[in-house]
Amino acid sequence: ILVMSFTFPANYGYCFAVLGSSFFMNSYLTINVILARKKYNIQYPALYAPAGHKDEIAFNSVQRAHQNTLESCSMVMLQMMAAGLKYPKTSASFGAIYCIGRVIYGYGYSKGGPEGRMAGGLISHLGDIPLVFTCLKVAYDLM
Repeated sequence: ILVMSFTFPANYGYCFAVLGSSFFMNSYLTINVILARKKYNIQYPALYAPAGHKDEIAFNSVQRAHQNTLESCSMVMLQMMAAGLKYPKTSASFGAIYCIGRVIYGYGYSKGGPEGRMAGGLISHLGDIPLVFTCLKVAYDLM
């Protein structure tokens, strides 16, 4: 029997806190979609409003904010957890910025359509892009 032990670095709990908090970010976006389905009468299983629906842009903006977040969230959280093994506070900070940006992104997109997403998108990228470079720094340090 092979027994291994692993010790997390000091302050790695910040990464877990952000990872856990991302549930609330996703829940906010999910609730927005549920409420928009009722408001605009978009029935399941349709992911988006049908072409020509009177509220097509309004509903699709809410749905797209959620979908776009789902497209990147798992990779961003994985990068945060991986880079956090060496740089926990820095990685957690970038992960938190990403999550806050996604809430602002979802709010702006749902209230202002495609143009309303810009501020939140920028804030999100202030978190996710540095995480890419933080991961690459960890890779460099390990070579």
